[in-house]
Amino acid sequence: MFHKKIKEVFNRHGFPLTTNQLEQLTLFRTELQRWNSHMNLTTLQDDNEIIYKHFLDSISVLKHITIGEGQKVIDIGTGAGFPGVILKICVPNICLTLVEASQKKVAFLKYLISQLEFDASPSVLALRAENYVETEEFLNTYDWVFTRYVASLADSVAYCLPLLKSSGRWIAYKSCEIDTEIKHSKNTLNLYGAEIEDIYASTIDELNRTFVVIRKIIK
Repeated sequence: MFHKKIKEVFNRHGFPLTTNQLEQLTLFRTELQRWNSHMNLTTLQDDNEIIYKHFLDSISVLKHITIGEGQKVIDIGTGAGFPGVILKICVPNICLTLVEASQKKVAFLKYLISQLEFDASPSVLALRAENYVETEEFLNTYDWVFTRYVASLADSVAYCLPLLKSSGRWIAYKSCEIDTEIKHSKNTLNLYGAEIEDIYASTIDELNRTFVVIRKIIK
């Protein structure tokens, strides 16, 4: 039933899935529910919520951006793997790093990745983002930084922007009620040498989602 439902939903929204991708997403859902029965990974547990509010929400950004083959992607505060693992399933050739502070969620991610059998496995780092950005080898490294958590743009810029290449982009997943946060973030973004390049409202009615695209200011 899940297999059929997710295939129908993804097809309807322009994300056709291969047989392998269907199997990977089905496995992800099964393990998410199994681990969630004894560990708080997510409050969203039924199949419809997982399909729309986790899986489709994670991938819907690809309506607005294109991640190139072999590009380096980092998902800060990934939690149970959203959006990073879903992006990796649907765009298999990216080089993915997942950053998550919770040891329990890191254990889940490492197990999940071992079961999904990617050609090139994502890296999973059990760190707070504030600590990760202190490591020089990660600075100016990534083509894409993704965040899908509740912290504001102003509170996130210090540990997201330094990870980007000069040509890179930070994509912040936000709700549709974003005007006040954007207004309050502009001065802080500017202080860190960043600016909002684009704001995309999701074209999928079932999602309450806006994507804020941030880049470094090149002088």
